[in-house]
Amino acid sequence: MSKLKSDLSIILVSFKSKEKVTKILTKLKKQCKIIVVENSNDKSLEKKFYKSKNISFYYPQLNKGFASGLNYGVNKAKTKFILYLDIDTKINSFQIKKLYSKVKNIINFGVVTAKIKDQNYNDLILGRDKITKMNYVKFNTGCVMFFNRKTFLNLGGFDENFFLYFEESDFYERCIYKNKKIFLFEDIIVEHEGRGSIDSAYKKKYEVLRNWHYCWSKFNFYYKHKNYFVAFSKTFPNLVKSIKGIILSLIKLDTHGINLHFAETGGLISAYLRLNSFYRIK
Repeated sequence: MSKLKSDLSIILVSFKSKEKVTKILTKLKKQCKIIVVENSNDKSLEKKFYKSKNISFYYPQLNKGFASGLNYGVNKAKTKFILYLDIDTKINSFQIKKLYSKVKNIINFGVVTAKIKDQNYNDLILGRDKITKMNYVKFNTGCVMFFNRKTFLNLGGFDENFFLYFEESDFYERCIYKNKKIFLFEDIIVEHEGRGSIDSAYKKKYEVLRNWHYCWSKFNFYYKHKNYFVAFSKTFPNLVKSIKGIILSLIKLDTHGINLHFAETGGLISAYLRLNSFYRIK
């Protein structure tokens, strides 16, 4: 067994995303250990890949969201390193080996990530620290995250209060607070499709869920790391935009648009009232 295969586990978190998970498993199934945390009760993929001994499937009893799913996978892993991948990320074995080779030479890091491009190959790097000449950043999109498993657990893992969105932002903030560096290597370029991680049959329901949680999580991220006033000021423009969206969708008789903007408004009002995250789909 190669050092990479014994050192690294890839974790995928899915909710009814069979099409996307099939693609990434087909490409990476011989690379190293892969843990799939399926937050629904769909076990069809496990039957499809039953011959792949290095792929393990887990089904939490309750869907507690992405953060909980990743924590669940990390607790099941036994390797030194963890590579989390969004299931709509396009990455190959060479890029994974390159990430691994860099990680082996870094001490005391919080997260190692890559340069992310969208479908149109636009740069998605966020939060570059302009002071340092090293590969340090304060934030990056969370679709590719390389962890030392022990460090991840010592930092408390992902905050499971975030069902969807901002869980990686929160983790990055805690890395910085604990003086754990976030490294971004621009010579490793990964494409991220974005908003394409669920099967088409559930797309509209998921879009409504996504809008609710984006707004709820945005407020609660700033509330956690700043205060209520900052959180409100950061999200009030979202509230104005969502109300305008409801009005325009009503004029156009756009039912899905109405649902999307009502979800945004509902997520924000729930956050303003300090309600726990509760919106779910089956």
